[in-house]
Amino acid sequence: MNMFAKDWIKPKRVQERIFMIQRAQSARILLICSYSIMGITCFYITILPVFGITMRLTPNITDPGRPMPLQTHYIYDITKSPQYELTFISQAIYIPVAMMAYVGIDNFLSLLIFHICGQLDILHYRLTHLDKYENYHDELKDSLIKHIRLLRAIDVIEDTYNIILLFLFIYFAISFAFYGFRLISLFSEGNDMSFSHLVFFLSTVFNIFIHMCLYCVLGEILMDQCNAIYYAAYSTKWYTMDSEVIRDLLLLMTRGSKPIYLTAGKMSPITMATFCGLVKTSVGYMSVLHTMRS
Repeated sequence: MNMFAKDWIKPKRVQERIFMIQRAQSARILLICSYSIMGITCFYITILPVFGITMRLTPNITDPGRPMPLQTHYIYDITKSPQYELTFISQAIYIPVAMMAYVGIDNFLSLLIFHICGQLDILHYRLTHLDKYENYHDELKDSLIKHIRLLRAIDVIEDTYNIILLFLFIYFAISFAFYGFRLISLFSEGNDMSFSHLVFFLSTVFNIFIHMCLYCVLGEILMDQCNAIYYAAYSTKWYTMDSEVIRDLLLLMTRGSKPIYLTAGKMSPITMATFCGLVKTSVGYMSVLHTMRS
């Protein structure tokens, strides 16, 4: 975080500041959208049960008469007052808190990725205009230092998030398959669903899908930006510069030729190709479940 603060404080060219602002605006839009979806979900889960409306499609026979935001097994009788009211209020408090913590992890990752992409945009701009600088040797030296610093930051993010991403991959593969199977079963059985139930169910599936897609899009953007640095160094008019600059460019190209991406548990890269393969696998599981049921 100190590195990010220094990037904003440090004097920079107008175009470089525009790059950073554009990436920051993208992260802001993503943050607003995610918290808006969270607010709508909180409304469905916590507000509707106040009016006796539950989003559960198949309630259990052991459920109490009055709905709760999160139905589970309680060790005390919640059908009486004030146990019901106190339990309802406690759930209405910690559900938004848990959602904010859950969404906050995603938003923080997007903030980190977009900031690094903004710095890579600046680095790409400097390399493509390297021959136009009078002190291009110092400019290249500063670019090399900046590139190494950004790669180290990416390594820190990768070490922090790879286990989280691994469990998210497993969660998505299982949840998407079961939700899809559940949706097919509801329509094939001819169950009568209200519009609110249908919207809530579809929004849950859509949220899981977009959530995993978001991680893969961020990984894809980061990989493309890192590859762009390699091609920018390759396209530089190195033949008009001295031999020392050419050696520095060669070092940058050698380091930039190595693919940079986030991974799930240090095993699978987080890219759109991986996401498509994961969706294909989940649909395969869904088909198997539907065939076994038939």
